[in-house]
Amino acid sequence: MDQSIAAAEKWAKTGGHSPLYDFFNAIHPISKEVIPVLDRDSHYLEVKKGHYLIKPGFGNENFYFILKGVARGFIKEGTKEITTWINDENEIVGTIRNMGLDEPCDEYVQAIEDSVLIVLPFTLIEYLYEHFPEGNIIGRKLLEHNYRGSEERAYVCRIPSAEKKYKRFMATQGSLINRISLKYIASYLGMTLETISRVRSRK
Repeated sequence: MDQSIAAAEKWAKTGGHSPLYDFFNAIHPISKEVIPVLDRDSHYLEVKKGHYLIKPGFGNENFYFILKGVARGFIKEGTKEITTWINDENEIVGTIRNMGLDEPCDEYVQAIEDSVLIVLPFTLIEYLYEHFPEGNIIGRKLLEHNYRGSEERAYVCRIPSAEKKYKRFMATQGSLINRISLKYIASYLGMTLETISRVRSRK
């Protein structure tokens, strides 16, 4: 069993400290006083493939730290699903489109593998910002990480060649190729399933 999942199960069953502490501490040192806050305000969650973590019309009050599994974000244009991102282990996922705003969310977040997660309420994030100076440093570094991911996605979308798009995806997220449905990767790269299948066959 993966050590991070074992730690989460121990935390959930016996009161060991949340794996989030180790994740945050690796980004920037945090005080031991953060441990009871994380233990109190976050919780362990297992979901099946296909489960929606966020969808329009329902509350959007949490981020999710992926211990095991893969999640994707997408929006709908009519009946068409447009995948906007795909992330796997050791990533925090969710949507910030309406965070802090009294507006509905128009994005879906879906587990596309059976997944093990830790739920981080927005209220927990705000508490860490307000009560622990290191919380702001960690928040800034995570925001920088996510912004780089957003820049990468914007870049990939503008590559005119299907072959070069696929090559770029292989270089940056190649571990996902044999884990998830090809239709999600095709949608993320802005190409049809037939096109990506043809590109793969040539590779």
